[in-house]
Amino acid sequence: MKIIRFISDNRYRLFKTILAYFAYFCIGSATTLLGSSLLDLQIRLNVDFAKVSYLIPFRSAGHILGSALAGLIEQRFNRSLLLWIINLISGIFLGAAPFFTKFEFTSIFLVIAGVAHGMSDILCNTSVTSTWKEKSTNWLQVLHMSWGIGSLLTPVICRPFLLPEESLEPDSSALITANTTADPMIVSIYTAKDVMIQYAFVIIGLLSVIVSFFYACIYFRERSITEYSKKEVNAVNIQVPQPSSQISPWKKYIAIFLVAVVGHLCYSLEAVLGSLGASFSVKSDLHMDKKTGVLLATVFWSCFSFYRLIFIPLTFIVAEAKLLAFSLLLTLLGVVVSVPWANNNEACLWAGFTLVGLGLSTIFSSSLGMLSRYIVITGQISSMIFIPGVVGELFHPAIAATLLANSPILYLYYNAALGVVLVISFLALMIYCKTVLKTPTVHIAHPSIGPRFSTLSVSHH
Repeated sequence: MKIIRFISDNRYRLFKTILAYFAYFCIGSATTLLGSSLLDLQIRLNVDFAKVSYLIPFRSAGHILGSALAGLIEQRFNRSLLLWIINLISGIFLGAAPFFTKFEFTSIFLVIAGVAHGMSDILCNTSVTSTWKEKSTNWLQVLHMSWGIGSLLTPVICRPFLLPEESLEPDSSALITANTTADPMIVSIYTAKDVMIQYAFVIIGLLSVIVSFFYACIYFRERSITEYSKKEVNAVNIQVPQPSSQISPWKKYIAIFLVAVVGHLCYSLEAVLGSLGASFSVKSDLHMDKKTGVLLATVFWSCFSFYRLIFIPLTFIVAEAKLLAFSLLLTLLGVVVSVPWANNNEACLWAGFTLVGLGLSTIFSSSLGMLSRYIVITGQISSMIFIPGVVGELFHPAIAATLLANSPILYLYYNAALGVVLVISFLALMIYCKTVLKTPTVHIAHPSIGPRFSTLSVSHH
């Protein structure tokens, strides 16, 4: 009965939250979509593999730019209006990008889609935190889980549209030109007309367009409620309270800095393990086959995504601080097991990746939820937190890949350094919030909850 009553009382907030989950699912899908389709895009665009690989950092650069822009415009426009337009742009440009046969046009469309993804990334997080305020931690856990689910399901969506690998006939090697660095086993057999991977892009893009339609409905509904509320407020001469805080600005910025550091390290370690774990398993002294390496990456992403389904119910039974300490312990155990034994011991490799995946799963979402208890999370603050994370996601895998190419053992030590610094940073954040910030700002209204979410507007809805 309590669940039914909760759903009935919060149906509008639940609808907005679920919609944010679908938008975040699309972002997670888009980040994995390129990696799963590079070989087919190489054929479609008729370029070598080194050049087509630039599409990934191009989209990531757009994501960083979008994250910065979101902090500037979030306070000036209605959030639902922005999410409507952003998801529409994301769906159109992501879906259309692979239909070009020119590398330059595809790159431009993916950069624009990346800008939309970066803005949506920030706005979805601020939407959830402003909707649930000091109770947003578990809702943020599910939000970030939807990203992981998108990353997991995208290869499944892509698989039917990928071209099969076929071996060359003995006399067909003459068809390969001497000046190409592309994979001859694929390029000599298929042409751009044979590529079907663009339809996987259309599926993800179409989902973004559908999400944008529902955000448009929310925007027009909120606008009508806002107009009604303003009339009611003016009629009874009610003054809408403005948010206030007793926490000094420098204390806020230190807390924001610590969360940004945690986000940077979480995004970086997640990307290094998730994107290069399969390559490490092949290049290590174990010399595992590619299919087993892909399975290792799948196990990591599964642990990273679905451990939250265990963590969230436990928060109603066990103190959250104890659960977070357990997550940090799992991360440290994963690091200890991996370094250096994962290079030549298969059991240590599987155990290390599994433990780190479980430990990483809840750390960043919990740090963001922890901050929302003491500080109002605005778009600008979200940008300050998420931009370092996206930058780490872009640069640390490049550094780790260089180390992996030189020596697999250096890759493990690099992961260990990121993991240890992450644990120390998160512990520092927990101690700082308890000892310096102390009092949660439960009584402070979020700035985005102005007249349209006042008591009158809610009762009208």
